[in-house]
Amino acid sequence: MVGRLPRGDLVYRCYLSFYKDSFYWEGSLEWWRQNFRLRVIPRGEKDDTYWDGDLRGFRAAYVPPMPAGGGFSRWWWLWGVFAYEGPLGVSYVGLGGAAVSEGFTAERLGVELEVEKLAGLRVHGAGGGELAGAELPVVKERGRYLRVGRWLAWHRVAGVLEGGRWVILGDDGLYEAEFVATAKNPLEDFGEVGFVKVLAPYGGSEQDVASPCGAPRLVACNEEGLRVAGAVLDYVRRALREAGVEGVDLFVPSSWRCARPFVIPELVEVDVPDEAILHWPLADPCPHVLKVAAGDPLGLTTPATCFMCWEW
Repeated sequence: MVGRLPRGDLVYRCYLSFYKDSFYWEGSLEWWRQNFRLRVIPRGEKDDTYWDGDLRGFRAAYVPPMPAGGGFSRWWWLWGVFAYEGPLGVSYVGLGGAAVSEGFTAERLGVELEVEKLAGLRVHGAGGGELAGAELPVVKERGRYLRVGRWLAWHRVAGVLEGGRWVILGDDGLYEAEFVATAKNPLEDFGEVGFVKVLAPYGGSEQDVASPCGAPRLVACNEEGLRVAGAVLDYVRRALREAGVEGVDLFVPSSWRCARPFVIPELVEVDVPDEAILHWPLADPCPHVLKVAAGDPLGLTTPATCFMCWEW
């Protein structure tokens, strides 16, 4: 997690396999809490220090949608491991440098990423004018992702600025836009909730844009979330076949079902409310961070996040 506090830039780093394995030795939970706390880099400084205060004023760092499959996607991963125990044993497939595109297929990323440079990554420039002046309907359907124009908001709304204006990713670059509500309680009403008026190409700094907390690895367990899971399963099957594995269907489940609000542990944060994803950017983007900040950052050391503990 990378974000900005009034006093500086807040960072938190962990390795998925490590926190899962750490449950197997006594006392690891307390050791984790002491040694993997949130860290802050004060403005103008190079070194970080532990952060023990509250997170009021926290803004998640901009994390850009990535070019994938002729479009963009917020669902991508630098590196992770898909593990499944089937009738013939456990299969492990690396998921590095790929993304699930807007068309719900797993694609190799069109850009090179480095973890250390992620928060300051500049991938998209100012738009060329294609969307200038457009009014895009903002539609919420019950239990589904918010839609902006023809896009899922999760794909194309890069984030929000301090004053509340949206930054939208068009096919030709970034645009600044203003949301206009046409419903009194837009998140409670079914159907269209307003529109965004595209004002002009956005040429400002991406560092002034706040992304949803934990983006882009959040996947809600609903229709779209299951399609993301299906794309990952297809990717894993293809990788196994290319490696010469026979009987791939014995190693990989045929489908996912939603046992929890989120699917695919390597692609999600822990304990993020559905609304933070389904209603982005109209919902509070970081409720889970503020909830657990005083104890275990992001809830990573809860027993529920153990290795191989998800349901199929």
